[in-house]
Amino acid sequence: MVEHYTRYKFYVIGVGGTGSLLARDLPKLLLGTRHKMILIDGDYVESKNIERQGYQSQDVGDNKALALSRKINSLYPIECEFDDKYCTHESLYALIKNDKGYVPVIIGCVDNDATRVILEDTFNKLDDVVYIDSANSEYEGNVYITIKRKGTQKGKSRSQCYKYDLDKHPLEISCQEQAAKGNIQFLVTNAKMAVSILEHCNALITYQLKEGVQLVNRFETVFYN
Repeated sequence: MVEHYTRYKFYVIGVGGTGSLLARDLPKLLLGTRHKMILIDGDYVESKNIERQGYQSQDVGDNKALALSRKINSLYPIECEFDDKYCTHESLYALIKNDKGYVPVIIGCVDNDATRVILEDTFNKLDDVVYIDSANSEYEGNVYITIKRKGTQKGKSRSQCYKYDLDKHPLEISCQEQAAKGNIQFLVTNAKMAVSILEHCNALITYQLKEGVQLVNRFETVFYN
């Protein structure tokens, strides 16, 4: 993938069960490099999040992206940026276009297809971009890796393999609906998803990334190219 570029910017969208665990370790890959990262999420830390996400009690009430970037910047000599709003078609594209000199790596760690539509539409607008999209249920999940270089796409995106649900974007969900969403995700599955994404990020910066689908099942992972 785009070996003539030396700098990537990792856009981690959604720092909940999978995204927060990924964000915890991604900075270690970036130490001593020229790459950057940014966390994007409009959600706030609740007490229930401590059980399976990368937060502690002192983070309750803070924006998730802010809380994690604060930790990362205090622990590692890198700059982790944050955006404390849910991404929209306009906001994500504007963020990427305003940060010239980097190949964007869009990492989707969201739990709704409405946001995936935004991420994929942004991918479609760009000529040089990597899109790593994760999704999981309680015990299994998958990661789609799609690459575009000079406008030529390699690998299928998620929507090219199945039809998206007509669910709601987080900005359209009421506080009552948010509270009603059960904590069904399984900590071990989220951790496995985060490690799978991290492995693809490592492959990217070492020029070994391949397009395909990573299946993460209980007690096993399989990659299809």
